[in-house]
Amino acid sequence: MEAMMAQVAVDASNAQQVQTLFYNMGTLAASYFVGVIGIVSLLGILYMTMVVAPNATQRISVALRERNVASFFAGIPVLGLFGLVTALVHKAQILVAVNLLVFAVILIVALASAAEDIGRRLYWACGKEGSRASHLAAGWLVFAFGASFPVLGWFVILPYVALSGLGSVVVSLVAGKKAAADMKDIEYPEK
Repeated sequence: MEAMMAQVAVDASNAQQVQTLFYNMGTLAASYFVGVIGIVSLLGILYMTMVVAPNATQRISVALRERNVASFFAGIPVLGLFGLVTALVHKAQILVAVNLLVFAVILIVALASAAEDIGRRLYWACGKEGSRASHLAAGWLVFAFGASFPVLGWFVILPYVALSGLGSVVVSLVAGKKAAADMKDIEYPEK
């Protein structure tokens, strides 16, 4: 305690240390608030995804739940495709912006679906039922908390969930076309 009080007492000999300590505490507080605001705002965006595209989110979540390994491996070429398009049009800034905007929209829907799947699995592991909104909120908070850890979250959890979500968009589109083709083969009895 005395050492802390000695740092707080300002005189000409330690004014630089007090200023550095003040700036470091300000940086830490600002980083914390930016992180909290980011998590809350992304949770709001993910809730809006349920309002704007609930059927797509549900379909992509089901594809991720049923084919999670295929979704992960399908996400790698999707990420590569957006990277390739960005590399090809890197001199035209408007095209790069459009490409990044499309990627961001697809990623938000993909992360919403992945968060819903994570939340559904979490509720299932606890032996409870829940609504889509509660699955989404629980899954997003678990995902955001797990992805915030420096090494494991940044290099394992975040890439795995993002690639799986991106791949589940493709898997749901392919599965949707197959289901539509299968539906055409069904003969309905006439009444």
